[in-house]
Amino acid sequence: MAKSDTRINPQVERTHELMLDAAGSLLAGNGPEAVTHLRVGEEAGVARATVYRHWPNRADILLDLLRRGTSLDLVPLDGDVSLLERITGIVTAFAVALNGDRGRTLSAMIGLAEWDEDVFAALERMTHLGPRRLRDLLAAGSESGELDAGSDVDMLADQLIGALYLRRLLYHDELTDSYIDRLVSATLSPHLPV
Repeated sequence: MAKSDTRINPQVERTHELMLDAAGSLLAGNGPEAVTHLRVGEEAGVARATVYRHWPNRADILLDLLRRGTSLDLVPLDGDVSLLERITGIVTAFAVALNGDRGRTLSAMIGLAEWDEDVFAALERMTHLGPRRLRDLLAAGSESGELDAGSDVDMLADQLIGALYLRRLLYHDELTDSYIDRLVSATLSPHLPV
């Protein structure tokens, strides 16, 4: 098969984005219960079967909404950037995602996950968007000596991500750069070598 044959058809990509826009509008206007294959199809002007071809269940639609536009790959992993700067970068990227529509989507998914196995599974798949990457950065910092060797990187990651979830998803506060700087500093400073 030629390499050009493996590309996604531009019409399929446009239809996918159109349906994702429709799902986002339904979520924003009516909550997660409105994001069904039937309603997304009606809103996007496509057949319900088309929606099912792209997403086998509602959780996958919500997960794609959550992933949309999220990129943590821009955060430098090493080089001339300090551990605090790397961690601040990834926490900031995660906060930006939570501040926008993805924060509302995540909040809806967390609520649904209690009763919907598909949504719970989708949230588990989503962990690579932030927490796992953050743990990897902290572990690399511990190995390089930028962080005390005895530091519990899982606990540190939980403290950083947990504070964001609490502030954004429970209190509905905007996650500011100032808050993130204070959070990263207060969390990591006790674990930096003297």
